[in-house]
Amino acid sequence: MSTSTRLLLRSEGFSLVEALVAASLLSVISLGFALGADRAVRHNLYGRALAEATTLAHDKIEELQSKVTADPQLAAGTHTDANNPLRADGTTGGPYTRSWTVTANTPTTGLKTVDIAVTWSLYGQPHTARLVMVHQ
Repeated sequence: MSTSTRLLLRSEGFSLVEALVAASLLSVISLGFALGADRAVRHNLYGRALAEATTLAHDKIEELQSKVTADPQLAAGTHTDANNPLRADGTTGGPYTRSWTVTANTPTTGLKTVDIAVTWSLYGQPHTARLVMVHQ
């Protein structure tokens, strides 16, 4: 047998089965990355929404702390923000709803506990961020 014939008969490269197995493996790995990226985006959006909701609640705490005890917004009961639904900057027209509940004489006589709740929906699921303060 000549050298050129031996080279032709020698098996080099990939067979069709090996190429299909490699393509299948690459597909499975790519699908795993795609699912991971989707979850990362979802968690990133949730984190941003939670930060914005917490900021809205904190803004309300600062506003209520500057008010006197007799202010109507500090009367016992549940109150809702007049601008609901809110955007992250507190203006109207966003996905957030802010409300607060005032409980008089808690934790002791003369003090008021204020529970601020900011709610929103993300991917069809309701979420709430809560902050509590005591007003003197």
